[in-house]
Amino acid sequence: MKQFIRNFKKQKTVSILNICGLSLGIMVSLTVGLWAVNELTFDDFHVNGDKMYRVVQSFELNNKPLRAATSFEPLGEIAAAEIPDIVQMCRVYKENNGVTINNKVNFGLTAIMTDYDFFSFFTFPMKEGDAKTAFSAPDNVIITESTARKYFANEDPIGQKISYHGYNFSVSGIMYDMPRNSHIQADIVFPLFGYFGDWGWNSSFSYDTYFILSNNADIPSIQNKLTQINRSGAAAFLKETYNKVELEPLKDVHFSKTDPTFDSAVKGDKKLLGIFIITAITILVIACINFTNLFISTSFIRAKSIGIRKSQGASKALLMIDFYKETLSYVLISVIGGLVLAILTLPVFNSYTRSYITIDFSSPLLYIFIVSLIIVTTLIAGSFPAFRMTQFGIIETLKSRFRGKKMSVFQKILIIIQFTSSLCLLIVVFFFGRQIDHILSQDLRFDTQNVIYVNGWRDFGANYKTLRNDLVRDPSIVDVAMKQYNLPIRMGNGIGAKNIETGEQIMMDMSEVSPNYFDFFGMEFVAGENPLTLESAPDLNYCVINERAAEVLGLKNPVDNSFILISIGGARIEKDGQSFIVKGVVRDSYVKSLYQEPDPQMYLNLSRDDHNPIFFKIAGNPQKAIKVIETKWKEMVPDTPFEYHFLNETYQNLYLSEMNTRHVLSYALFITFVITVTGLYAMVFYSTQRRIKEIGIRKINGATIKDLLLLLNKDILLWIIISFVIACPISYLYLTNWLDTFVVKTTLSPWVFVLAGLITCLIALLTVSFQTWRAANANPVESLKNE
Repeated sequence: MKQFIRNFKKQKTVSILNICGLSLGIMVSLTVGLWAVNELTFDDFHVNGDKMYRVVQSFELNNKPLRAATSFEPLGEIAAAEIPDIVQMCRVYKENNGVTINNKVNFGLTAIMTDYDFFSFFTFPMKEGDAKTAFSAPDNVIITESTARKYFANEDPIGQKISYHGYNFSVSGIMYDMPRNSHIQADIVFPLFGYFGDWGWNSSFSYDTYFILSNNADIPSIQNKLTQINRSGAAAFLKETYNKVELEPLKDVHFSKTDPTFDSAVKGDKKLLGIFIITAITILVIACINFTNLFISTSFIRAKSIGIRKSQGASKALLMIDFYKETLSYVLISVIGGLVLAILTLPVFNSYTRSYITIDFSSPLLYIFIVSLIIVTTLIAGSFPAFRMTQFGIIETLKSRFRGKKMSVFQKILIIIQFTSSLCLLIVVFFFGRQIDHILSQDLRFDTQNVIYVNGWRDFGANYKTLRNDLVRDPSIVDVAMKQYNLPIRMGNGIGAKNIETGEQIMMDMSEVSPNYFDFFGMEFVAGENPLTLESAPDLNYCVINERAAEVLGLKNPVDNSFILISIGGARIEKDGQSFIVKGVVRDSYVKSLYQEPDPQMYLNLSRDDHNPIFFKIAGNPQKAIKVIETKWKEMVPDTPFEYHFLNETYQNLYLSEMNTRHVLSYALFITFVITVTGLYAMVFYSTQRRIKEIGIRKINGATIKDLLLLLNKDILLWIIISFVIACPISYLYLTNWLDTFVVKTTLSPWVFVLAGLITCLIALLTVSFQTWRAANANPVESLKNE
């Protein structure tokens, strides 16, 4: 420690740069490391987690593979009765709907309907009540601690009444909030009630089915049996398509590759996790490289003390230990700085990654992680100086002849690694931004601008025509439209369709809409016309399809052609087997996301008006239209809070992960450049000090300042060129792979790569120019006299 304090006082600038660089590297490592540990330990808290599996089904629909994490309601119950290796079964149905508490409807609460053994199957501890008797009565309901605090702050929640879907329940227990690293998240837990428990094979395809298996369970055999059960009970349409049931271990659920439309789990992105981990490791290594360069840049200052200690008998091993001790002192101070910075930056990081990471000083895991980080950082940062600087000769150091040698190949490689990392990050951040901007400016063939939507509730929307007529009288509201069940962004109802001539079957997304829906959203008819305006359309089975549906159905001239409708999961069961006549074809639109091609779509008239999304096309100041809608809402459903959303923002949120990744990588890029610049500063300082005599001789022999600046900066330019050559293919391969996940994507323009190289070069030259200019302008007489 004495040596550290003595050297710190002698070289305050370099020492402060050392600590700042390492603190930044440790801050990033701590933040990303804690997040990575949280992501990788999802669902680890369940007692029987190693024996838990979730049902996943693989389909082939419309000649495309599809993995769904949902199933029909009877599958789990039948499997538990027929397969001995299934020790326990539990189903979970998740939804967000209005929950009535204290005679007031509350939205924003996530509810799950589940089997009675939910709390003995999963390890979700109770704060009040008994997990074994949580659902001893069919009208019991369990709420979380946060829900109890929010809605029953001044009264005992036990015994309080809650209404849901027209059924009344009594609070029988309070559970602790579900851990943030649980793929199941809910505010209220209901038993399977009403039609949720009685749907059968015609149920909604929305049940998450879980099993606990025996220790020596034969997984392939169970999967085959589950496939047979599914085929024997599912609708005829699914029996004739490829369908395989698989069991997914609980530890794989968070990073599952299932289709998000058919998965209610809290999902993680393994690719994103990998990007952040690699970025954090890279920044830590860059910080350690900086430490090495800064140490070596001042080697000639401490060379004499090394020579004295060697002359007094200090062994190389003892000197190396001292260097490691000094490095450890820097690292320990940097860990404190890194912890403070991590605490300050975690809220920003959490907002971008949608996580809830905290630094828990009572957690042993935190200290294990910090100790590991200290050891690794000390070894990486201290090894090269320890080995390099203990090789100094005694005679040349004692006679003050030591001025340092030329940079080793290893040092040059380290600097090239720094520049390569910075360039890769810069190129990736540029293209992330270009792709996101390209997506947000893309023509979806579906107008989302100036559209507000609310979710209809009870009387508000129960009579669409009357509601529309009332609201369009106000000049701020141009038009009103309705779609049944879900927003366009989600699947409304899966429905089967069969070509009458070939017998080929496909699956379509059936959307029940108001007659003005196509005009409202600016959806272009490429053939035929809109038949939904006709009163007789439902009776005559008239429909509209999109281009993709016509293509996969094999209808070359679709208008006035027919196909057979096949009910799936009870959807339009009364029309099962009937022929539908295509009266219009709309242009394909990206109503879901730009990650996928447009699905086959079928449009029919609304079969119900209540509890549907209602869309409002607005003009002028949106607040005026919102006020009009809110006034009508409060008039019709005064006990229910009014909530509205902008449709274009909902679509932008589809790419929130990419936008947040760009923000996080931008911060990482800034940190990388800051650390790299300090390292470059040190390297140039070392280089110019070593070449003082050479510069003086060249000036006496007629070298101009321009010549000297070129001489001193050419190495930097060479390193950047080498780094650019390495960074371009690495970035190109990664970006090509990433862009392949989108249907609509930007081009990898060469000029962006060149721009990244020029920016890096400019930053590097600006960093070193002051030092090289000062060295080039130094008085050669003074330089040679000092030498």
